[in-house]
Amino acid sequence: MVRGQDIQSRQPSEDLIRQRQMELLLSYRNGFQAVHVIATGVQLGLFERLAARPQGTTTRELAELTGFHAPYLGVWCSTAYRYGLLEVDNIDRYRLAGHIDSLLGDRSSPDSMVSMMTNALTEQGPRMARYREFIKSGQVGSHAEAYGKNATRLDPPKSAWAQHRKVWTEKVLLLLPELGEALKNGGRLLDMGCGPGVMITQLAELYPKATFVGIDVVEVGGLDTARRLIAERGLQKRVEVKSIKAEEMASKDEFDGITMTSVLHEILPVELREKVFKACYRALKPGGALVVRDSPYPDSTRDLRDPRFSAGAHTQYHEMVWGTVLPTQQERRDLFAAAGFIDVEQHFIDGLPQGVAYLDVGRKV
Repeated sequence: MVRGQDIQSRQPSEDLIRQRQMELLLSYRNGFQAVHVIATGVQLGLFERLAARPQGTTTRELAELTGFHAPYLGVWCSTAYRYGLLEVDNIDRYRLAGHIDSLLGDRSSPDSMVSMMTNALTEQGPRMARYREFIKSGQVGSHAEAYGKNATRLDPPKSAWAQHRKVWTEKVLLLLPELGEALKNGGRLLDMGCGPGVMITQLAELYPKATFVGIDVVEVGGLDTARRLIAERGLQKRVEVKSIKAEEMASKDEFDGITMTSVLHEILPVELREKVFKACYRALKPGGALVVRDSPYPDSTRDLRDPRFSAGAHTQYHEMVWGTVLPTQQERRDLFAAAGFIDVEQHFIDGLPQGVAYLDVGRKV
């Protein structure tokens, strides 16, 4: 009798767990479709059209403005409403939901998530469709090859410029005001893994007396884009980019600061990272600082469910087949220490479209 009651008392709990798991899986399925709805709306310019009409518009009016098929537009709008992207009034006029104008309707906003959503559909999705092959074979792809096909590396979106500037002014300078002063007075900064050159061209325009060097090993989608942007902005006298491996730098006591943005996790093999940090330490002037920003990864697997590590878990999975290995917090501390850095600070920074990032700062003695 008691045993039967125990079994019955456990049954509702198991049913509830199963129901919650079903709801969880359905939310992932819905999230997959929501990304498609967003990317399609971006590609068709629908968010921008709706942003220009804050009073709202019917799907018929939207069809007349765009020349698109009204019934399909109706389904898109109603589905976008279902996912909280749009609001609707009592006469079926749709308008953007709160803040969607800056997140999806304004490509120049530092908060814009346009590139992220379209890349999920055009770049990440097709690559991940082949994961079953990669997982079976262990085949490793290439960051460089992927960047050469990525439109945001060949022609960086306005949001990338705005985001770099925002992080620099609102985060980095708060931690390193002395670096900002050095650059105002003609200092020198190295951007390691400069990619298409967004960071150094931004900073060169912000600090007209300073000089900047960018290094990378990627040409297409990297240094070729950087050279073009530097020339277009007339910065050739103060900004240069070089194709060189970071660990092979000969610089010594040369830079007031070194930045490394979304690069550390790409330095492979992992054993090479210690040499790179030592090269950075050598290249900095005494009192100079190394600033590393990237996606955070926890020391413990259990912490992966901490929202602060969501971006790291995402990056680790979608770049897995490039050989990517994200360093944990402790591994990053060890890299700084082994190179000789003191007063190392590790910060989480939120408010970024990609999710929470980390900002590590180490100073040279």
